[in-house]
Parts: sequence; structure tokens; C-alpha cells
Amino acid sequence: MKKPPVVNDDICFCPLSGILDVIAKKWALLIIAILGNEGEKGFNELKKDLGCISPKPLSDTLKNLERIGLVSKKVLKTSPPTVKYSLTSDGRELREHLIPMLLWVSERGGQDMPGCPIRARNTSPATRETSRGK
Repeated sequence: MKKPPVVNDDICFCPLSGILDVIAKKWALLIIAILGNEGEKGFNELKKDLGCISPKPLSDTLKNLERIGLVSKKVLKTSPPTVKYSLTSDGRELREHLIPMLLWVSERGGQDMPGCPIRARNTSPATRETSRGK
């Protein structure tokens, strides 16, 4: 059996606490999944994709993800102004680290959840094999 990696004692876990405070919220990982799977989206597109989220929690979650550098907000000079959200390089990197966890959940029945609004649509079999180290 492969031993788990040892974490260096000199690493401070305080930044982890701040990130977990944001991504552990109900909608954060779903927003990261949508933006990672489908790319840039507007506020109303995200609201529609998430299904039953109200504008305030969506707005608050996007602000928090932007504040910690996982999501970027671009305001287009249209009339009326249009806002687009996308993952930053840190957001994309975090998503890549989350994919093995999502695959682990999927292997244990996570794909059987009725009415799931979000699916990892671009996780190909090749990606799954690579993620498992096969």
C-alpha cells in the first residue's frame, strides 16, 4: 500500500482556513465546476445553470471567490453593462485538484443523485484514468 505524502511541519495552515471558509459554502464548488466546465459566464447564465439559487447568495459567493482570487470579473462596455465571470489560473488549478475528489465521490454512487444540477461534463475517460494514476 502506498504511503500518503507527509506534510512538512513548517507549513502554516492559516491560508487554508480562509480558502475553506469560502469554498465550503453551498454554491462555491458548483460555481467553480460550471466555470471550469463551460468557461466564461454571465451572472444570469450562472443563476440559470445553478437552478434554485437566489441572486443574493450567488452575488455573495462570486464576490468571495473573486476576493480570494479564484474567479475574475470582467465588465463589458455594453449598454446595459454586461458582467462575465471566469476562473483565474488559481481557480483552474484548484479545480484540477478537486477533480480526483469528484471522481472518488462518483465511484461511490455520487452519479446516482436524482436531480443533480451540475455534471462534470468534460471529464473524459482518459482524464479519469490519468487522475487515478492508471
